[in-house]
Amino acid sequence: MSMIVGRLAEGSSRNEILTDYPQLAAADVDAALQFAAAAVDQREMPLLATA
Repeated sequence: MSMIVGRLAEGSSRNEILTDYPQLAAADVDAALQFAAAAVDQREMPLLATA
């Protein structure tokens, strides 16, 4: 799960991930994003001020 979310955060597209990991399906990418969203939904994440 963290590999998929990490790759997306680095700018990889869904198609690039699916090409690099042929054992994954598009539904796996969706499930990873849903899990990550649910994981952070329960936490308050402060926004950092930018310069």
